[in-house]
Amino acid sequence: MYSTVSRHQWYEACREAADRLAGDIPTYYRPRTFSGIIGDIKALPARKALSLCTRKKGLGLQYAYQYLATGIDGGRGHQACASTALADMLKGSVRPELVEGCIPAKAGIQKTAQCAVPAIERLKQGIVLDVGCAIGVTAGILELERVVGFDLFIDLVRAAGLVDEIAGKRNRYVVADMLKNWPFGCVFDAVVCGLVCHHLKTQGEVAGFFSNANRVLNNDGLLVLTLPAGSIADAGMFQAILGGLATFGFDIVPEQTGMVASVDDPNSLFWMFQIVAEKHSMPKSAIFVDPAFSFKEIRTPVTRVEKADRARLTAVQTRRVIHNRFVLVTTEDLSKRAGDQPLTFETISGMVQD
Repeated sequence: MYSTVSRHQWYEACREAADRLAGDIPTYYRPRTFSGIIGDIKALPARKALSLCTRKKGLGLQYAYQYLATGIDGGRGHQACASTALADMLKGSVRPELVEGCIPAKAGIQKTAQCAVPAIERLKQGIVLDVGCAIGVTAGILELERVVGFDLFIDLVRAAGLVDEIAGKRNRYVVADMLKNWPFGCVFDAVVCGLVCHHLKTQGEVAGFFSNANRVLNNDGLLVLTLPAGSIADAGMFQAILGGLATFGFDIVPEQTGMVASVDDPNSLFWMFQIVAEKHSMPKSAIFVDPAFSFKEIRTPVTRVEKADRARLTAVQTRRVIHNRFVLVTTEDLSKRAGDQPLTFETISGMVQD
């Protein structure tokens, strides 16, 4: 029987792990920021990004340190926020204060529907594969104890193992490439991929990813994905991605799929996209990938003066908001309310804050 390590305990372990790593980082890499390293990696194909971190000894260590410190930031970081939102959405229960108070009687917005076995419980009861696990963010924040995680960067994998060692968790983390054949058999009850699969750059990579996900899942296994705001330009693009999943043997769970947005503060709105699907069959033998089924190289216009010049706000003052109140706009409602409008800060804010 596994004993659950709480989210708070996991955050404490992250702080201790960051302190342990800090002294080993070469001085000339310490000024490198989390967003700067991420920017370098996103701009390169996977193999070149890996080569960059391998050649520049110590850069990967700074990446792991910055992930623990800035990417998580005690719950304020973007990666932590995304996993917190996912955990909330997968509970399958309605918070009355959100439905009746913050957004009363808004027909287009709803929390995830009540279900016999909430998705979060299915994740906790089953064996989960975390694709692109980084430092184990999804397992830590969702309080999962039966996870196999893999990532391309060895320093992130080692950091994940260190955090779990400190926290007393028993998940397993290994180095592997999501663009190649995943080194696992059909043993998992769920595959999760948080803020990662939008890095798939070609149709072949898309096909390989979802074929791998299907292959390692048991029958009726769950596929849970989150995508950042900047990877989806409009509701039509999101619909195209969802439609393509049927090709790979997945049925969308409509009441748990859509756009997730925070309702803490209209000036610090967070949003992302969530997909929950179930494996219903093997992929089609001759897979034809619709060109619309892709994660395009786009940058969604954020506006609100680029959200007050993002970096300026976070670089000169301590983050003040921990997002912890979220709503789900289902795919159908998103299409009705957004139409073909770009999904900007103003569009999303108007949906959830009116």
